[in-house]
Amino acid sequence: MSGHDGSLDPGRGGPDLPRVLGMWSAASILIGSIIGSGVFVKPAGIAQHLPSPGWILACWAAAGFLSLIGSLVFAELGSYYPGAGGQYTFIRESFGRLPAFLFGWTNLAIINSASIAALAVISTKYLFNLLPEGSRPGQGSRWFQTAPCLMVVALTAANSVGVRWGAAIQNTLTVLKLAAIGLLVAGIVLPGKMDWSNLSPFWQIRGSTSPEAVLAGFKAAFLGIMWAYDGWYLLSFSGAEIRNPRRNIPAGFIVGILVVVAAYVAVNVAYFGAIDLEGMKGLADENAQMRGGVAAEAAHRLYGELGVVLISIGIVGSTFGAANGNILTGPRLSYAMARDGLFFRRFGHVHPRFLTPILAIIVQGVLGAAYVFLGTFDQLTDHVVFAAWVFYLLTVLGCFTLRRRHAGRDGVFRSPWHPVLPAIFIVFAIAFIAATFWHSSSLAVRYLGGDEGAGEGVYPLVSAAVIMAGVPVYWLVRVSSAKE
Repeated sequence: MSGHDGSLDPGRGGPDLPRVLGMWSAASILIGSIIGSGVFVKPAGIAQHLPSPGWILACWAAAGFLSLIGSLVFAELGSYYPGAGGQYTFIRESFGRLPAFLFGWTNLAIINSASIAALAVISTKYLFNLLPEGSRPGQGSRWFQTAPCLMVVALTAANSVGVRWGAAIQNTLTVLKLAAIGLLVAGIVLPGKMDWSNLSPFWQIRGSTSPEAVLAGFKAAFLGIMWAYDGWYLLSFSGAEIRNPRRNIPAGFIVGILVVVAAYVAVNVAYFGAIDLEGMKGLADENAQMRGGVAAEAAHRLYGELGVVLISIGIVGSTFGAANGNILTGPRLSYAMARDGLFFRRFGHVHPRFLTPILAIIVQGVLGAAYVFLGTFDQLTDHVVFAAWVFYLLTVLGCFTLRRRHAGRDGVFRSPWHPVLPAIFIVFAIAFIAATFWHSSSLAVRYLGGDEGAGEGVYPLVSAAVIMAGVPVYWLVRVSSAKE
């Protein structure tokens, strides 16, 4: 049941989670959960879809602006409901128990699990790049599945034995990933290394100029860019473990997202200073991605072979840290749902020694390891982004109801420029979800008609099916809870 502030009743299922994380740890969780593989792996594919450097940089900034709007809304809602559960609690208080359950189900079954798998897969590829060339596994080697599974197991074990261990890993790896980005951005000021003519023509539409082709390109590019920004919501799940949550949760959201936006725009400027648009497009194939893609090529042009080694170390730390951020925060949602009577009760138990929701952490780790075998990196990320944005839309829609409900409440954070900013977010989210679903449906028709290449784009439809499968699971949980 809910307490007076909508947080979960602390009396159910044993001890509460301890509040041990400060503002900088909160911001580090956010930064670490966002910055993973996207800014290093996706730029080549994005260059294939968008028509010029100006449009690419504008889309990175626009996606950052949308993430900032979402973070401001989530910061406000987090100050209303500072307990464990985050986005789940916000949806439950706005729309009721079934939509809240569907979010929690989707997070466990798709969003968090597939994210962990995708990040572990990319981390492994860059880790292998650090090995001597003759020792690297070849394409198709089972090590590209075995090693990510071992990585997920190791992170699951570390987070099971205490939130301090998980937070310590997160803080360390956040520094490492920012150092990798800093290495690339520093190239901007190196004499003779940047060719700014690569940015020209800045706004020209290249390739097909038909409206359909341009819109399809922007939709495909935003799927990649939104993956790079995904994860900003995860901080809300750890609200029960943050000290002074009504101050530190909003501060963690705002500081964290501003750092990420600045880093992403700066590193993309550095990419264009080192590589022209056509060169980026040529780095999108599998062989180029195995060698490190745009990030490794830019580092090589700036610093030589040492740069490739350093950027590979940074990317391993970045992706490993992002996977850790998902494992650190995601199981808190299953814990919150169980404490609320909306999931199997054992998920709400806190280990008496480690003080972690250990069953939720282990199940999340098992699903993450399983996803390693269920799709390619791009398939998994498309799967995640579509599902995540369905519930981002629902959560921001709910902020209108919750702001009215808490209109007279003191000591809470109010997101600025309401309702203009949430309205911008909602319009984009509806357009993005509708365009992605329509495009995925058309690809599914082609795939059923025998076009095997169209199968790469049907994962958003799979996401929609998994979300709807949560409805019978909800009733199963209700029956199970009634019997306990």
